[in-house]
Amino acid sequence: MSEFNYPSRKRSPETQDIQKRDVNASQRAILAVQLRAQKVKYDEIAQRCGYGSAGAAHKAVMRELQRTISTNVEELRREELDSLERLELKCWQRLDDKAYSKGMMFAVDRILAIKERRSRLMGLDVKVEGDIIGAQLIVQEVPQNYLEGPKE
Repeated sequence: MSEFNYPSRKRSPETQDIQKRDVNASQRAILAVQLRAQKVKYDEIAQRCGYGSAGAAHKAVMRELQRTISTNVEELRREELDSLERLELKCWQRLDDKAYSKGMMFAVDRILAIKERRSRLMGLDVKVEGDIIGAQLIVQEVPQNYLEGPKE
């Protein structure tokens, strides 16, 4: 036993299985995810949901997303494609803007990055050269005497 008179940190048997948790934590996390889906910045999410910092809001959103199981991948893929289409349209508008000649290369760079992301999302970057897609390799043991050939 310690020479100091500190209170025991061990839980009593009655409260051992009880975990203290904020009752509103799940509601705050749901609201944070909804706000992030609307592209709200983490600083504002922290302020509106009562988190201590933007980092805490980010952690809450990521934790909630990891807990969520998405059953409709195709819907998520369509939403992501729609977002990429809107971003690409804005970049094309910037590229066509004659008053914005300095940003032409930036717009081209962004358009290429969006196209690469779309290509990965749709599975268009699958290597064809040298790859056998969908083939199965069957390995079988061959008896030693088979390799030696027939005996005379």
